[in-house]
Amino acid sequence: QMFFSQTASYGRIDYIQPHYKEAYRLAIDCLVKDGRDGYQEFLKGERVGSFLSEDEILFITANAQQLPPQNHAEETNGALDTQSSSGTYWPVHSDVATPDLDLGWPEVMHEKLQTNIDLLYHPPRQNSPTVKEVIRKRIQEARQVVAIVMDMFTDVDIFKETVEASIRGVPVYVLLDDFHLKSFLKMAENQDNMRVRTVKGQDYLCRSGAKFHGAMGQKFLLVDCHTAIYGSYSFTWSFEKINLSMVQVITGHLVKSYDEEFRTLYARSTVPAELRSSEALFQRNGPHGFLPTSHSAPRIERSDQLRHTLDTVYRKTCERNFGSRRFEDRLLEEEDSTLGPIIENGIGHVLLHHTGLVMFVYYWY
Repeated sequence: QMFFSQTASYGRIDYIQPHYKEAYRLAIDCLVKDGRDGYQEFLKGERVGSFLSEDEILFITANAQQLPPQNHAEETNGALDTQSSSGTYWPVHSDVATPDLDLGWPEVMHEKLQTNIDLLYHPPRQNSPTVKEVIRKRIQEARQVVAIVMDMFTDVDIFKETVEASIRGVPVYVLLDDFHLKSFLKMAENQDNMRVRTVKGQDYLCRSGAKFHGAMGQKFLLVDCHTAIYGSYSFTWSFEKINLSMVQVITGHLVKSYDEEFRTLYARSTVPAELRSSEALFQRNGPHGFLPTSHSAPRIERSDQLRHTLDTVYRKTCERNFGSRRFEDRLLEEEDSTLGPIIENGIGHVLLHHTGLVMFVYYWY
């Protein structure tokens, strides 16, 4: 029932029975509980060939975690969840509220657009631009939104383009794989007050109570919900210089699928433990929690508030770069005096969101 195509849903005649073997599930339980020796012993006893690669064995043994034991009251009073096992592959219920796309999201009538797909390669074909060049140019041209889903993001040039886009007033959402969060934070460590959300792969639950989760391997860039760049290219130095890769530059109707997928991944995202205290402060006080509670500025809509704070960021940036007092005076004359309390704090805030990752970025000046 979860299979679909771009043109029509699969009928029963097209349905393929999911591949499932109970012996595989039990073997993984043995691997998690008793290690590699227990796994090999089980396979030998059941006369089953090894179905995990060496990398998968190392991944499972390194990442499996035992769930805390429940007390007797919880077991008797709580409803028995017969679906919480290694056969559960899709989350059905959650006690965590779905995060909002707080910076807004453009509405595009994709159904009326014709799909067009161009292929780019690395290394580039003759008379073709590089993948990185196209990515940077698209982000530079963004006017409504930049949404990034990436397994690993350490390319400082592309990161700089996302920051510049946010300063221009373009909402930027980034979803990163949970396993590669630290490498991203190390690259962005010089950015003041950056907050990040991450996305994990599917959970695998063992009967022993242990569990581990997979990675978020999707990689695409969505610009203004009109263009999607999807493929095997990661935002790292290696993919710019030495790795072979290919991407599709997609416009038109098909972009709707990437629009929907990004919002689906965004809904799965969580605040990483390293940044949880900052997120709690944001949720408690809001994006303007630093403002005095007694200020009497009139209430304004989120979109206007966002525009105004981003204008402030842009003004401050231009002031630093060009040292132009005349530029500052001209912008101050254009400011709406009713929004003075917000401007006087000289603080702009930008939300970036990462599915691996959602990032909230704040700029204090």
